[in-house]
Amino acid sequence: MRMKDLMVGNPVPLVSTVTFGNIISLCGTFFLAGPRSQVRRMFHASRRNASFMYLGSLAITFVLLLMPRFMGRGLVLFTLLLSQYASISWYGLSYVPFGREILKKCCRRMMTSNSNDIDE
Repeated sequence: MRMKDLMVGNPVPLVSTVTFGNIISLCGTFFLAGPRSQVRRMFHASRRNASFMYLGSLAITFVLLLMPRFMGRGLVLFTLLLSQYASISWYGLSYVPFGREILKKCCRRMMTSNSNDIDE
């Protein structure tokens, strides 16, 4: 049902469900690891930017969901949803040894192979 709404140009049901799910999962990690320990890990130097991006996109999404409709709201909300996924993925890769470096290399290879295909 939510995907159907997304396809017809109304991302609000999907974005609100995913955002609330992300907030609940964040609360779950506080419960499992303890709030102080989790916050310490989240704001470690190697994860600080991803954590700020994740928490910021959650907060801005939540605020925009509460605001009245405006032109382009759906696009902004969907972009913030993608930002949530990107930042939590980047955060999670910091726990995998060489995870971020491997992803960077894969992206570089895809970009260079695509640019080679265009030239030919």
